[in-house]
Amino acid sequence: MIEIGNFQIDLEMRTLLQNGEEVHVGSRAFDILAVVAAAAGRLVTKDEMMNAVWPDTIVEENNVQVHLSALRKILGPDRDLILTVPGRGYQLLQRQKRVTSRETASQAAGGRRLPPSKSRLLGRDCAVKLISSMLTHTHVLTLVGAGGIGKTTLAIEAARHCSADFAEAVCLVELATLTTPEDVLGAIVEGCGLTLPGPQADVAQVVAALGRHRMLLVLDNAEHVIAAVAHILDALVVGNDMLRVLVTSREPLRIMPETIFRVDPLGVPPAGCTNEEILKCSAVNLFLLRANSLQGEIGVDSAEIRLVGEICRRLGGIPLAIELAAARVVALGVEGVHRRLDDRMAILAGGYRTALPRHQTLRATFDWSFAILDAKTQSLFRRLAIFGSSFTFEVMCAVMCDDEFSVASAISGITELVAKSLVNVEFEGPVAKYRLSESTRAYAFEKLQAEGELQTMTSRNARYLSSLFQPQAGGDLNEELGNRLDVKQTLDDARIAIS
Repeated sequence: MIEIGNFQIDLEMRTLLQNGEEVHVGSRAFDILAVVAAAAGRLVTKDEMMNAVWPDTIVEENNVQVHLSALRKILGPDRDLILTVPGRGYQLLQRQKRVTSRETASQAAGGRRLPPSKSRLLGRDCAVKLISSMLTHTHVLTLVGAGGIGKTTLAIEAARHCSADFAEAVCLVELATLTTPEDVLGAIVEGCGLTLPGPQADVAQVVAALGRHRMLLVLDNAEHVIAAVAHILDALVVGNDMLRVLVTSREPLRIMPETIFRVDPLGVPPAGCTNEEILKCSAVNLFLLRANSLQGEIGVDSAEIRLVGEICRRLGGIPLAIELAAARVVALGVEGVHRRLDDRMAILAGGYRTALPRHQTLRATFDWSFAILDAKTQSLFRRLAIFGSSFTFEVMCAVMCDDEFSVASAISGITELVAKSLVNVEFEGPVAKYRLSESTRAYAFEKLQAEGELQTMTSRNARYLSSLFQPQAGGDLNEELGNRLDVKQTLDDARIAIS
């Protein structure tokens, strides 16, 4: 949610609100508004605007002026916040609000209202109730999950569900465009409608300004400023035990007051189930809802239902990937989408034009996560693409580690990848088994190829697997395989290594 004057812009839902009430705005005018709002004060050039609003289309430049004029009419007194810089482009200005301390609570409650609910949140009813319950006794609750899994939507719905328990304020702060601790603190100050004595906020002043108000603070997209958010929240909850904070992030904050809620993918149908069972799965329901909103009815044919179930299963129940796949049905059909899933990074694009950039393609979602890894962890991540199934830490080290990549680096790297929701981990007794989802592996494989390491890592893996089929002196091959690895997994990896 982005605020401009008395208006709130919901890029995901493509709505413009004025004091919480939806305002009708034309599609092109909203596109223009979304582009300047997402730029967060940066000058948007004419060419950039034209390419964003009319991609792959040649139009007259005055088209921008026509829709911009209509948009300014809607904004009324706030029309001057969109500045036209002659000969250069367009820029969104931010008008600072001054709020007296007596007005703080009421302004916070009205100035940062949650966006309206447009449709039922599929497959998340139990999660919403559980999160709402946890917020009654948890100071900081972090919704952690992979990119595109729906953390933001779930957080907003949960906040709406329990808003009656926070009559003073429910404040939503979007962190995606912020880069520094000062930016984060300033966004919290603005989002909560606080008035501070000086121009530059510090944590102690924010603690004092919050007092002991019972309020819910929702911080969305914290992973790229995780250290700053952790430091600020650690101080805020110490100073106000009535404060509750709901955070969305791809990794935990790692602070004492934090409780972690892992956001699971939507339910997908297991192989071999009936059409009736497939249609009960929330991932399938989302696919059909999105696809049917774009074209005629699909999902009435038995073969088509089974293909949709397989698509959702291969996409791991990730809502963003499912929505992007469903959007491609218009051009490719269900069978065409299913057939091209091996090239999913190319076809899973074309999200809502006004969504945040990382939500417009599956590749951009992974780019966002990959960019915040350090160089060693990036190296480990792309190398893991050679594993087509689950693997242990010992197997990983046997293949990955060399003179430049130590066991210590492997420990640090796999810990970070699990924390950032890029690698899944399960435990079989005392043994940790790691796995990349099919989509994550596809992205990592692209990176491995781009870095020119594919042949090297494949050869290493082949040599390692070959060693498993060489029994030690006096040993039995089947017994050794049974002791070292699951035989089927070993054979699967061997096929991948020589393919």
